[in-house]
Amino acid sequence: MDATAVAHTARLVATVLAPLGVVDADAPRIQYGPGHRLLVQRGDEELAVVGLGPTGQEHGAELRFPAPWPRPFGDVTVSPTGDLAVFSGVHAVRAVDRTGTVHWELPHGCWSAAKCTAGHASFEEYADDPRHRHADRGSAAFSPDGKLVWAHVRHAQDWPHEEWLVLDAADGSVLGRTRTSTVGSASAHFPHPDGSCMGLTVGEGHEDSPSL
Repeated sequence: MDATAVAHTARLVATVLAPLGVVDADAPRIQYGPGHRLLVQRGDEELAVVGLGPTGQEHGAELRFPAPWPRPFGDVTVSPTGDLAVFSGVHAVRAVDRTGTVHWELPHGCWSAAKCTAGHASFEEYADDPRHRHADRGSAAFSPDGKLVWAHVRHAQDWPHEEWLVLDAADGSVLGRTRTSTVGSASAHFPHPDGSCMGLTVGEGHEDSPSL
């Protein structure tokens, strides 16, 4: 430790109630970016979102999104304005609004660790398969202005290669892509104030040790 460092005592500045119960939902997490902070909690059947103020003491209305598949199957991100949720699943990345209307869907290779090379058209095809319930997972994130979605996915034809995609948030069209040269078990995005940049960590191997 730096000998000149000054110790500070942490203090509680705000408390926000979790929107969903702890039995049927993941622990809430904070999704943050330049100019916005959202409390996000994923349940099996729905996603709950609460906008947080600058100090965390003020918070906005609670928003709910119907979930296209249960929470063990992938991850989710929310647009900065809270009007669109993008679920990164085992077989596809899907964007839905608060009514459950699908705005777009991008199929990709299966994230099952059981070397599944099937091109799944729907969640129902593998819903009851234990090998898919414990599948690996990619992730997605919005740019700060909400116009782009960055997505880490498994390649649609070339298993097990993975890609990093830049998508148009309005219609899901692919604007850019590159291979990551990883065989990941999970990944996470880290937004950058510059909307043309994004951070990505891919976990691989023992306990998701980061490889990229």
